[in-house]
Amino acid sequence: MDLLDDLIRDSFGAAAARELCRRSGPFESGRLYRRIEISETMRREFVRRGGASGTSNAAVANVLKKWLLTRASPFRREARGRYRFLGLERGNERYTGAGVGGGAVRDAPMDYAPTPERDIGAGPCEVYAWCMPGYGATRDGRWPIRIGRAGAEGFKGQLRDFHENLPERPRYLLRLGCADDAEARRREMLLHAWFTDRRQQLEEASGDAWFLTNPGEIDEAIDHLMGAELHVGGITLEEMDKLFSDAFKNVPDEEWANLPDDLIDRLDEYLYGVDRFRQ
Repeated sequence: MDLLDDLIRDSFGAAAARELCRRSGPFESGRLYRRIEISETMRREFVRRGGASGTSNAAVANVLKKWLLTRASPFRREARGRYRFLGLERGNERYTGAGVGGGAVRDAPMDYAPTPERDIGAGPCEVYAWCMPGYGATRDGRWPIRIGRAGAEGFKGQLRDFHENLPERPRYLLRLGCADDAEARRREMLLHAWFTDRRQQLEEASGDAWFLTNPGEIDEAIDHLMGAELHVGGITLEEMDKLFSDAFKNVPDEEWANLPDDLIDRLDEYLYGVDRFRQ
């Protein structure tokens, strides 16, 4: 029995992709293809040869996303998300191909390791900010920036899944370390709410994580929203609480009784004076 005939009884997978590439017709040796072209061709051939008719382009694309970059793939990744079909007899030409424009390319998932321009906080998870260098600033010095979150794989790990579709290498503006995914989710929501409230969300962009801002404004938002929990003059929030507790533990009860009932509601007025708020 033909191996492909056996493979198409199951959902589309890397083994079926490899067998399809063994057949003459779908791909031309030496030609460049976009990933979407490879996915659509694979799906069409898979269904034509007896694979499940309900197989979607998305299902095929998910399989090919990583398979295209492995040594088992008959394609070599080149510039701007294009792949050159070399056939399954690739030999041992590891990392030695000539890319678009004659430049050397690497047959690897990532050919560079971006480092954040600002790295604060600690923890395996993160909230990140990135943008494309080509995005031009507006008159007020803002440009489109994506603010998202990532687990232990980090932004670098996520970048492996989509960097090939980008026209240039992104700027990794910020890594805000978080103790766990829950903390990363909370901090991401705070930052999104901060910029959405200021009408800086880019509604025309895909998703809800793109904002018209700049690194300085992001720093300001972080300092305002979570500065205390990240760093307070070299003292953690827990240490600060202990300092306050130690400072007030010997204050007599009668002194506490002398404090005005509306102290919390009008704290700024009591601290700075009422005239300041009449200006």
